[in-house]
Amino acid sequence: MRTKEEYYELALQNRKLAADPEITKCTCPNTLCDWYGKCKECVALHRFHNDHIPVCLQPILEDKLKALSAVCENVIIKKERTPLEYRHYVRERDNDKTQGGSQK
Repeated sequence: MRTKEEYYELALQNRKLAADPEITKCTCPNTLCDWYGKCKECVALHRFHNDHIPVCLQPILEDKLKALSAVCENVIIKKERTPLEYRHYVRERDNDKTQGGSQK
């Protein structure tokens, strides 16, 4: 277990890391997502819907699950990604609304 002083040093280090824009920039490959760059909101929505973890965090968990799965002699199957066309469709529908287009 860490000492109080070790924990304090870790807290200082984490504060410094959290202040670095290079560390805190959004790494999600879904740049068309409405919540791209709004990581706090993205994570909150994923927690609320309890569907899956955000795409940017999946590689971290995937590596750990692969190792665990190998021990259990199991296989990991990737979940199908949301098609890019769907994200374009959301943008089109949003544009239709702002331009007074018809609702479908």
